[in-house]
This record gives sequence, structure tokens and C-alpha cells, in this order.
Amino acid sequence: MEIVKGSIAIMGSGETSPALVSVHRKFVEMLDNQVNAFLIDTPFGFQENADVLVDKLQLFFKKSVQIEIKLASLRNTNNIDSVEYFEMLEQLKSSNFIFSGPGSPSYASKTWLHSDIPNVLTNHLKDGKNAVFSSAAASTLGEKTIPVYEIYKVGMTPFWEEGLNTLELYGLSCTVVPHFNNKEGGNHDTSCSYIGKNRLNMLIDEEYTNILGIDEHTALVINGEKEIFSVDGIGSVTVKTSNGQKVFEAGNEYSLSELQSILQATNKKEQQPKKTSSDNIDVNSLKKEIAKLNLEIKNNNDFTTLFDKTILEIINLRNKFRIEKKYSESDEIRDLLDNLDITIEDSKTGSSWKFKGQ
Repeated sequence: MEIVKGSIAIMGSGETSPALVSVHRKFVEMLDNQVNAFLIDTPFGFQENADVLVDKLQLFFKKSVQIEIKLASLRNTNNIDSVEYFEMLEQLKSSNFIFSGPGSPSYASKTWLHSDIPNVLTNHLKDGKNAVFSSAAASTLGEKTIPVYEIYKVGMTPFWEEGLNTLELYGLSCTVVPHFNNKEGGNHDTSCSYIGKNRLNMLIDEEYTNILGIDEHTALVINGEKEIFSVDGIGSVTVKTSNGQKVFEAGNEYSLSELQSILQATNKKEQQPKKTSSDNIDVNSLKKEIAKLNLEIKNNNDFTTLFDKTILEIINLRNKFRIEKKYSESDEIRDLLDNLDITIEDSKTGSSWKFKGQ
């Protein structure tokens, strides 16, 4: 793997907080040449107060970091391929410090993937220049992006958006989850970028990815040239794979190879094959039989024959799944019957059933 000389700080939140201002200053001090800093406004470009947010961020860098940060504006895809768009790209190419921060992760990733910004960022880091991405912008750096607004605010069924996969440069196969320890929900879970652990697990089950979780007011700082990383701020960084999880505490410095060894593509668990339409038909047939049985039970006390017939049909469906090597579905049926205190007895001639204890 080629060594990437540039450094990147990935912040879980708090990009303008006292806890993380030292990260910005350190990145500026690392630069050999005069600072040429740019702010990309895409993540919050759709908001009515986008201009206000730009002003606030520029004021922060002027007062707290003592640098002037110019605006590289790409608020939507309408102007892509315009003269202004190409001017913006040339400005970014000349930059040695790039910052992007809060807003909508999915809006940022979808807009950037329609532009040349991912390539510019890749070359920027390869050339030994620095970048700080926080919150929504941080969410875009991995293989996938969590569409936070759509899931948390709108209530859509959890789904992934495509990520920029910039961290592949550093040998990391993962998805970045900022706001990892958020507790704003009070009586409901808003950790894991506000969507909560349950919905994050739903996403992982649907399409697996290693997770790089970064707490609020915390930064994962990767120094490409020295091949080390550190955790700055007041929280920690949590790495989750199919092999378990590991927490890296703030205030410590580690070899980048340690993170690379955990966040490998080979540490991804083998995906179960998705259910086909024929599987759905089989399951729906089972549900129909159960529905019929429920109605018979309500309307007729003598349902022994029907019950026996239904259980045998369920067992036949289990056997069909086993023959087709659909072991996950077969196990689900076995567990269902076990919960009903029904034991399946398999033999060379077929399968039968009985209640436990008989």
C-alpha cells in the first residue's frame, strides 16, 4: 500500500469547541508552506442559514486558529460543469488545509459523488496536505454514509448511502459514525449519529460494514507520513467488526497498523444470501396456514386434525429449506416450534413431531 503523506482529523462533533481547537492548530503548524485554507460548505448548503454558518466558521478560524479560511462553495449540483465550479476545484487543488463540517451526511455525499471533490481530496492527502472533516462531513469518509435526517427525522426504513471511501487511502475498510455517544434523546437512544444502536445494527445486518465510531467532542487524528494515529478530545473511538469491538481512549498515540489490522475487508462477516421472491412465497404460505388455524381455533373446539396437518406442513417447509441448504430459514422454523414446546423427530423415513415431555 502506498504511503499517504497527508494527515486527516475526523471529528465526532465539536469542531469549534475548546476541546478540539488544538487539533486545528496542530494541523496548521504541520504545514511547511504558508497556510492556504478552504472551507467546503456542501453539508449545510441546502440550509437557509448557510451564509450565516459560513460566517461563523470563518470567524472561528480567524479568532481561535489565527488563520483566514476561504470559501470553496458547492451547495448543490446545479452549477457542476460551470466556470465557477471549475474555479472552485482549482482553488481546492491549491489548498494545503481543507475543512468541512456539520449538516446532512447524505446531502454531502450525494453532492460530492456527482462532483470531482472526492478525487481532489484524495490527491490533496496523497500530496502531504491536511484535512479536517467533522460531523456530517466525517460521515462521508468511509464506504457508506448514514442518511441521518432521512432515518431519524423522517422515519424512513434504515438504508445506506454510498460513501466517498477516502479512508481506503489509509488502509481502512469501514464506515464512519460520528456522534457515537450522543445522549440528547434522553428517554430514547440517539447514539450512533442519532439513529440509535438498534437501527445501526439493522443497517449492518442488511449490508455489512466495519464501524469506526467517534464520540462527540472527540477526534481521530491520522498522521499518514508517520503512520500513527491518536485520539484527541474528551471521548473515545470505538471500532466494531464481526470479531468484536475495541475502544481507543483519548490522550494516547498508536501505530496506524493496529487500526489497519482491525479494519480490514477480510474482517467483514460473510453475508447471508438475501431472501428471494420464492422464499417470500413459502413464508407467506406458512403465514396463511397459521391464520387459517387461528380462525379454526376460534370457531371450532375440535381442531386436533387441523393442528396436526398444519404442524406437518410447517415441518415439510423446514425440510425443504434444509434440502435447499437454506439453513438460516430452517433454523428459524425449528426455533418457532421449540417456542411452542414442539419437538421435531427426524428419521430416514421422514419427520414427525410431539409435544415436549410426551
